[in-house]
Amino acid sequence: MGPAPFFVTKTTPAAAVLTPASAVFGLMASMYLCRPTADTIGNWRDLMSEGVPEVLGDLGETLERINLNSVEEMQDLLWDFTRLFIGPYRLPCPPWESVYTSPKRLLLQEPSDAVRAAYDRLGIEVGAPNVLPDHVGAELNFMGILLEKIETGSGEEDTYRQLSKDFLEEHLRNWIPRFASDLEKAAETSLYKALARSTITTLELL
Repeated sequence: MGPAPFFVTKTTPAAAVLTPASAVFGLMASMYLCRPTADTIGNWRDLMSEGVPEVLGDLGETLERINLNSVEEMQDLLWDFTRLFIGPYRLPCPPWESVYTSPKRLLLQEPSDAVRAAYDRLGIEVGAPNVLPDHVGAELNFMGILLEKIETGSGEEDTYRQLSKDFLEEHLRNWIPRFASDLEKAAETSLYKALARSTITTLELL
C-alpha cells in the first residue's frame, strides 16, 4: 500500500520505497479515507509491521485488538466512520479545512483552492471524485508524498523541504489539531480515538 492511493498523477513518477515518515502520513491518510473493512484493517496492520515509527504505537496496538471476526465490532467501526466523516447527520468533526477555517464554516472556500494549487505544483490531483482537495486524508497524503520525495533523494530535496514546511504551517497545523481534538471527543470507538491522538502527536513532532 503506497502513500498516495487516491491521487492520480499527471506524470509518471520514479519508483520509490516507503520510509517511515512518508509511511506514517500515508497510513493516516488511508484511515481517514477508507472504510474500516476487514481487508483495509489487515492492510493497515501490514503497513504497521513494516517499521512505522513508535509515534504510532498506540494506534498499532488498537488495530491489533480489533476482532475482525466479530460482526458487531466491525459494524460499530463502520458506523463510527460513517457518522464522523460522511453523514447523513450533522458531522461532529467535518474533515475539511474550509469548514474549520472559513468564517461561515462552508465547503469549497479559499483553503480548498489554495490546497489544490499546492497539488498542481507537483503535477498531481485528487483522483477520487467524492474527495475534496482539503479533506484531511488528502492533505495528509500530500504531506506523505512530499516526505517521500525528500526521503528517496529526488535531487530537489531543498525544494520539497520548503514545500513541506509551507504546507505544514499554512494548512495542516492551521486546522488539523482542532479537528483531531474534536474527533477524539466525538469518536465512539477506540480506533478513531487513537487515530485522533496519533494525528496530533505526529504533527507535533514535525
